[in-house]
Amino acid sequence: MAGKASGAMVRNTAGAGEMLEWLSKLFGRSREAAAQRRVTSPVRVRFDDKIVTVDEGSGLLAMLAWADLANVALQARHAVPPDADLVWILAHKDGRQALTIPMGADGEGALVAAMQARLPDFDNMAVVEAMSSAGDGMFQVWPAAALI
Repeated sequence: MAGKASGAMVRNTAGAGEMLEWLSKLFGRSREAAAQRRVTSPVRVRFDDKIVTVDEGSGLLAMLAWADLANVALQARHAVPPDADLVWILAHKDGRQALTIPMGADGEGALVAAMQARLPDFDNMAVVEAMSSAGDGMFQVWPAAALI
């Protein structure tokens, strides 16, 4: 039975973009709103085996090495325009810098899949809680809140 459960987890990890779309539907974030976010957001996120790069559309790039990643959180900011109501925060281990990536940014789905694959105990339930939150808040995704 445990083998079947872990097989399901692998399939879910591979379909992170589909999972986010399903969660968006479940919690009332329409496909049209998500599509509008992708069209209007100038933010692009890219990554490889060593570095995550965010281009905020201003010509400047922010980078963080996977090896220096210490914390991943989702910030719910419902008082701001809906194009940035959920923001990923990837914090550097020195605590002085972080990447911020709005949910729906170009490349965000692939980044989520990579984080799920690379980061042990990535807390998908914290993502669900952030997406279903009606108010502002910070949701610890990795390391899982129980581990810090």
